[in-house]
Amino acid sequence: MEDNLTDQQRAEQVRHWLGANGWYLLAGLVLGLAGLFGYRQYTGYHQHQAEQASAVYEELLAALRANRGPPAADLMKQLVADYAATPYPDLARLLMARASIDQGKPDEAANYLRQVADGARSREIGEVARLRLGRLLIQEEKYDEALKVLVPPRGSALAARYHEVRGDAYSAMGRNSEAAGEYQEALKSEDIGVIDPPFVRAKLDEVGNGAPPTAAAPPAPAK
Repeated sequence: MEDNLTDQQRAEQVRHWLGANGWYLLAGLVLGLAGLFGYRQYTGYHQHQAEQASAVYEELLAALRANRGPPAADLMKQLVADYAATPYPDLARLLMARASIDQGKPDEAANYLRQVADGARSREIGEVARLRLGRLLIQEEKYDEALKVLVPPRGSALAARYHEVRGDAYSAMGRNSEAAGEYQEALKSEDIGVIDPPFVRAKLDEVGNGAPPTAAAPPAPAK
């Protein structure tokens, strides 16, 4: 019986078990330590990459502020080539899109925004890019294309903003009823803080609240 073993016998059992299984214990310990070391190396590498990418991004921002287009384009290429695993290439494309708009190059800006909208590493950054692309397309009077881009994302804090901009597209097309519907959806959103409610209500009033125009009453017959 195990309960009747002396301390010396128990010690002999432990030594025997360790002799038979010690290598497995040692191997498990080594693997565990290697995994911990690898994880620290992995996180350290990605932190280092993010820091380097941030520095390149700051250089790009400075180049754009100084209206130095060619250096900015080179820095953009560097971010895409060397730091694709970070969010900085997407953020840089948003900057390049803004610069392209300022330079009167809407097609170039739209190309940058589509790249982010279609392939952003962050859902939130992608939603911002689609919103900006939709606004740009409205400015270019490409209303149907804008409406396809501006499908309100489910569960997004920007949903109200999407509805508002869709309303702007319909309003520009003269489709006041659809515009009013979108403005009303924007005002009903739980995340109403992303819009300016009084401004949206003013736009809603401008398109007539979606109600059909009231027909003028016929004149009373003469007595």
